[in-house]
Amino acid sequence: MENSNDFQVAFKTIRAKRPTLDLLNSYVEGGQPLRYSTKRLKEAFDKIDVRFEINWCSVVVDTTLDRLVLNGFDTEDKRANDMLDTIFDRLHIDLEADKAHHAALSMTDAYIIVWKDGENIEVYYNDPRMVHMFYDSAHPTVKSYAAKWFTRDDEKQQVTLYYADRIEHYVSRGKKEINNEKDFELADTEQNTFGVIPVFQLKTRGEIVKITSIQDAINKLFADMMVASEFGAFAQRYVISNSDPGNLKNAPNEIWWIPSGDGMGQGSSVGQFTSTDLKNYLDAMATLASDIAIITRTPKHYLMNSGANISGEALLAMESPLVKKAEKHKRRFNAAWQDVAQFILQLDGITVDATSI
Repeated sequence: MENSNDFQVAFKTIRAKRPTLDLLNSYVEGGQPLRYSTKRLKEAFDKIDVRFEINWCSVVVDTTLDRLVLNGFDTEDKRANDMLDTIFDRLHIDLEADKAHHAALSMTDAYIIVWKDGENIEVYYNDPRMVHMFYDSAHPTVKSYAAKWFTRDDEKQQVTLYYADRIEHYVSRGKKEINNEKDFELADTEQNTFGVIPVFQLKTRGEIVKITSIQDAINKLFADMMVASEFGAFAQRYVISNSDPGNLKNAPNEIWWIPSGDGMGQGSSVGQFTSTDLKNYLDAMATLASDIAIITRTPKHYLMNSGANISGEALLAMESPLVKKAEKHKRRFNAAWQDVAQFILQLDGITVDATSI
């Protein structure tokens, strides 16, 4: 098997990172795990059929994503400019960019693959859970190769390795569950005459990595509040009497005639238990939401009610950290999109310096 070591490393790396990225994705897309401080609480809450969550991770990601829009490419070369405009519109690269930016903010990275199938240029986003980029250990910005693992239409698994001079396709021997790299064999190798690894990575430190534990605490408090509201938020009344409680009807204009006690035991009485105050839960969740805003530099008015009398100057000041954060992401992403645009032009026979795009 050619470059079997690269394949083994790619197989193990992609397989190992999937659970972590699946979890990060669940915090943004929903279906978040419900954490408990003790095993006893977990056993008690597992019997509840309905799940409760307040997904503030999605707010953090979307608030930043709204400020990252790929509008197109521009160069001083008119022929290159016209070609990029045509490709951008025809392939809806702005939509692929939006998906890539969302994934990079949610799961720390995303991938764009660019290739030419016959006469058609293809540009499409790839989920980071199925793609990985490997770099030269001595030169961490220099790509060594990239790998993509996916399920084919015939339900077999395929791992494709992308090099600067060739592309290798490894296919599983059967449709059964894949246990190790030995279940694959090298099926085909095609030449890459362009001298460029056609996989481009958009990398961030992740918007939600530092706040997942806070999100867990919020969901736990929210679940506790919903349970408390069901069992203790409504006033519960009690009657102590020798009379049959089945004869006591609770309705407007109904008067309860309760016999007095006989003087020997507990006298007849009516009372009401104190209802559970839900404000404590709401205050705690608001405090945690404030913590999320501080850690992620998300304006607090996106996470909680800040009132309607905020001046324009105050809003600008509140959003200043978010704007600066978005600008940093733009600089990171711009470098990747310049390389994407340069390779698109190269596929069409046009040579342009990436920094001029």
